This record gives sequence, C-alpha cells and structure tokens, in this order.
Amino acid sequence: MLKTVCMIIVSIIILFVLSFQVMPVAVGMDVGKAPFLRLLSGILLLVLGQLLLFLLGVWLGDKFMHLLVHMKKYVLLVGFFLIAVRFNMEAFKVRKGERTYMIGKSSTYILPAIAQAVNNFLAGILFYYLPVSLAKDIIYLAIFSLAFSILFALIKNKKLALPAISFLYMVGGGLLMAISFYFLFV
Repeated sequence: MLKTVCMIIVSIIILFVLSFQVMPVAVGMDVGKAPFLRLLSGILLLVLGQLLLFLLGVWLGDKFMHLLVHMKKYVLLVGFFLIAVRFNMEAFKVRKGERTYMIGKSSTYILPAIAQAVNNFLAGILFYYLPVSLAKDIIYLAIFSLAFSILFALIKNKKLALPAISFLYMVGGGLLMAISFYFLFV
C-alpha cells in the first residue's frame, strides 16, 4: 500500500516537472496585442501538444517496453536521468533567451508546442513501468500545463521571467535526478 502511494506521489511530481516545458513558449506569447481567442487557442495548443506527445509515448511504451521488464529499475534510472540532464541543459539556453519563442499567429504555436513536449514523449514511454492510472495522469498533466501556460503568458516582464523559468528548469532537473535514483532502490 505504501509503495503504491509513493509511486502515485512520484508520478505526480514527474508530471508537475514535465509541465514546466510550456513556460518558455508561453512567455513568448504577445498578450497585450493578441485577441483573447488567439491567446486561448495558443494556450490550448501548448497543452494539447504536451498531452498528445505524452499519450504517444504511453502508446509506444505499451508496444515494446514489456521486452525490458527484467531491467525495469535500470531503464527507469537511465530514462529519467537523461530527461533530467535535458532539463538542466535547457535551463542554460532559457536563461540566455535561446529557448523562447515570439509568436504572432495561433497557427505558429504548433511547432514550438510539439518541440517542447519531447520530454513528455520520453516520459510517456517510461510510464509503462509505473502502476498509476493513465486517466489521472492526463488530468494532472493538463492541469499543471494549463496553469503554467496561463501564468507565464500573463507575465509582462520577460527579463524577470527568463531567470525564473531557468531556475524552475534546474529545480525540475534536480527533482528528476533524485526520482531516477529513487527508482533504482525501490
């Protein structure tokens, strides 16, 4: 029972950290000049990109991860460790302003939304080994991504937003590293 509760908490933390990826795109949205519907469609595209790639990863994990079930601990360790390293590398690029997008039309949100969700795809593959409910995971990821999208789309001062995003990426990378080692000992 305790192990299941711990796994649920760990999966929620992972989904919370994965939702950080919408922040660099959301901060590039031009809230002041954009009509409300364009802003809303951009935010929804960001969230849908996160969810779509996560579901695609879960689907792919269901197809072949049963082959590595005997090495589950090591696959989870390496997989989440690599995602954590990607987060930490992205933190420096965000800090320099290289990972933000200035977006005008709502149709141009699609490519950045998919590009920022690659870690969700990788995590979705690894979620094959976590005994959690897929429906609840999707709801958590949607809520977290929506909240961060709205919050960072409304932030006016981009110079203060970039260090905040970079810091959250570093914290998220640290959390994912800790979780990857947790999987080794569970």
